Amino acid sequence: MFDLGGAQAVFTNRIGGGSAGAYATLNLGDHVGDDPVAVAQNRKIVDEAIGRKVVWMHQTHSNRVAQVHPGYTDSPADADGIIIDTREFAELGLATPAAGVMVADCVPLLLASDDGLLVAAVHAGRAGMVTGIVREAVIAMRKLGAQNGKIHAAIGPAICGACYEVPEAMRTHVTGHVPAAWSRTRSGSPGLDLQAGVISQLRTAGVRITFASKRCTFEDRNLYSYRRDGVTGRFAGIAVGKGQVPAG
Repeated sequence: MFDLGGAQAVFTNRIGGGSAGAYATLNLGDHVGDDPVAVAQNRKIVDEAIGRKVVWMHQTHSNRVAQVHPGYTDSPADADGIIIDTREFAELGLATPAAGVMVADCVPLLLASDDGLLVAAVHAGRAGMVTGIVREAVIAMRKLGAQNGKIHAAIGPAICGACYEVPEAMRTHVTGHVPAAWSRTRSGSPGLDLQAGVISQLRTAGVRITFASKRCTFEDRNLYSYRRDGVTGRFAGIAVGKGQVPAG
């Protein structure tokens, strides 16, 4: 894990789990056809490694951001961004969970306040980027007390602009909303650079970019890529805020 503002963050890969075949081995996605028992074990491995229970999302490429409250950590949030205010859990003497996002080409975005009391995990795919998931997550963080200019971001591995080929009409549509996402692939065809688009939105919002991965999911076999493999698993970005850890 590495520091992200006053919190910590980590991006997993596909190594060290119990899934087999196309999902080998640390698949964290429970919606991709993998053995549920293997996925549950993989998630347990991650929970134990970071010392927190990870809260996941039911991701639908929306711009919906949900806050995770005590008592609602066992079911996935129906959102593409989740926020955890660690103070809510501390006031009740509860262990503070971590916020997780699953990806296999989209941008896993993690946010944290300067004091580490607020953390967020965001699924910034092509559709969500256009409809404002990044903006909505930042607004939600600020409503909970994160100060302007003191929100830190970590951008995880995603498919790069040289590999993400799209139809010209799609590139025109996306870049009409997010010009920085314009790209051309290595073969000269229309492309999209999702990371560049997310970075531009974060800078516009005044967010500090602490980390931006240079790894491309399509090129790196240690990461899952839907574009490369079709049937595949999901790796994760996880934000860990300040707060109590589970007893025992």
